[in-house]
Amino acid sequence: MPGEARTLAVDRDPQRIEAMFGGIAARYDLMNRLMTGGRDGHWRRIAAREAAPAPGDRVLDACCGTGDLSLTLAEECSGCDVVGLDFTEPMLERAREKAAARQRRGLLAPTFVRGDLLDLPFADGEFAAVTVGWGVRNVSDIPRAFAEMHRVTRPGGRVVCLESTQAPYGAGLYFHRVWMGHVVPLLGRVVTGDGTAYAYLPASVEAFPRAEGLAAIMAAAGLTRVRYRRFGFGAVAIHVGEVRADVAPGSTR
Repeated sequence: MPGEARTLAVDRDPQRIEAMFGGIAARYDLMNRLMTGGRDGHWRRIAAREAAPAPGDRVLDACCGTGDLSLTLAEECSGCDVVGLDFTEPMLERAREKAAARQRRGLLAPTFVRGDLLDLPFADGEFAAVTVGWGVRNVSDIPRAFAEMHRVTRPGGRVVCLESTQAPYGAGLYFHRVWMGHVVPLLGRVVTGDGTAYAYLPASVEAFPRAEGLAAIMAAAGLTRVRYRRFGFGAVAIHVGEVRADVAPGSTR
């Protein structure tokens, strides 16, 4: 059916995912730049602006990895209290190094904590906004992930998802199947020494809901005014959903 993920053998076992990302943490940022032609920073900035935090707001960046989106949030809203969460310690180590460098320049930096997107260690309605960048595709229960992000976002707040997606049919889809299916795994093998992790990436995109299907999942989690924009020849999408202003924190109604 339209919007549904294809049924492919993609292993999202949490221990395997943690080990895989831990193994590529040292070259993760470099690969992001190479895979996207350096456009990933631009997309993160758009995602941070879509979160629309105001000075004094508390913002969560889930599945933060090495912290680039968390740091972008801190740059876009210098008075915000940004928390980055991930369950892969080598990734968090890189993120904390970046935060320390920002603090040495006298700037407010994100705080990074270890935790699981499927069981967020935060109270209902604790954050003005929640972002997730290239992370939700790797969890074993996507609806639960959005339910958790909805739960910890205060009424009137936003949930923003930046993620790879299947491009619409046409030249963009063909290009990305060649690029992600053949070129990126080769780059991954050369740059990180791990071709397996970057062969997983295109498979995980193919098994992930299409953009319209992800929007439906977000709506089913209780988010309203869900919309999305495509970038990168249609292979990257930024989804935005809002928590109704007239509901109690944590409620999906």
